[in-house]
Amino acid sequence: MITIKKELERCKKEGLSGVIGTIISTKGSTYQKTGAKCFVSEDRKLTGLLSGGCVEADIVEHAVKVLETGKPAILHYDFYGEEDIVWGLGVGCNGKMNIFLQPYLPKKQPERTEVIDQYFSQSLQKQLHAVTIVNAKDENLQGKMWILDPLQSNDDSLITVSEIAHDYQDRKNNLKNEMVYLGGEKELYVYYESLSPPPHLKIFGAGPDAIPLVKMAKSLKWIVTVLDHRPTHCNENNFPDADFIQVYPKGSVPDVSFNENTYVIIMTHNFLHDQEILESIIHSNAAYIGLLGPKKRTAQLIESSQTLKAHPSIQQIHSPIGLDIGAKTPEEIAFSILAEIMTVYRGGTGKKLSELAAMAYS
Repeated sequence: MITIKKELERCKKEGLSGVIGTIISTKGSTYQKTGAKCFVSEDRKLTGLLSGGCVEADIVEHAVKVLETGKPAILHYDFYGEEDIVWGLGVGCNGKMNIFLQPYLPKKQPERTEVIDQYFSQSLQKQLHAVTIVNAKDENLQGKMWILDPLQSNDDSLITVSEIAHDYQDRKNNLKNEMVYLGGEKELYVYYESLSPPPHLKIFGAGPDAIPLVKMAKSLKWIVTVLDHRPTHCNENNFPDADFIQVYPKGSVPDVSFNENTYVIIMTHNFLHDQEILESIIHSNAAYIGLLGPKKRTAQLIESSQTLKAHPSIQQIHSPIGLDIGAKTPEEIAFSILAEIMTVYRGGTGKKLSELAAMAYS
């Protein structure tokens, strides 16, 4: 999501339009599932994949047509058996998928563009529901989109089409990513989508051991920010995969925002600086705060700080960080750290699945 968001920002800055592609339904075996997205810019740059690279060239050509007409479109791909030879794609997957092509036209359709921008910005911060008319008898309704906060009881009042408003109310508490045909005089096809933001990993310290941590976190499609006072370490050459890089003045603690979806790792390898950072963020509502180093070091760090000793949540700090998987190398240690964060994020136990299965049947 964040890569597409950045591409949308580039297009707006350069005065370019584009097309968002979303898989709105699948059947059988497909590379991506419902909800996966890509973006084709006016200068034909493709961001994101909806297949293993098999249909992307075809999607780009259809996206060009959508830009010409300014109207949404639905692509149908059927890859069962050898039938995909008809498409000239030779994919060989046993599945079907429908892709909704949604124009992004900042100049021609500013209101719809604003809703799309809202979608990509807010979906990285909180849970959202998105409701989109992907097909209708009235072409003016096609592409109409609403962004809703499921925690707001009256948010469904924003939906201006009564048939959809009533249907959404029935589905709201158990919304799934799916396309639904509502029928009626309007012949409405509606795509419902439930979004939860990925974890935002904020790493204090840009040492060599942070490099595999960033790479692995990005492979999980998490958002990653790297922070350090050393520009020689904290730069795009060392962390090309990081979403954000923040260099702050030496001897200071950066002003950083946190929320319930923030996961913090402190690994500057400097005792006093680790202490300063921990003191500055201990009051935050971050979901996870982990401190690299042995237990004895962490105990000394806390004991020598009145702020930390007095804080009621200090015992919730994760240190040493990571799960006991016998990690030795920087890559293995990074894997161990992310595994622990995953248990916090997803609510896992960290136990072997075979042990859990044995307990279930005992």
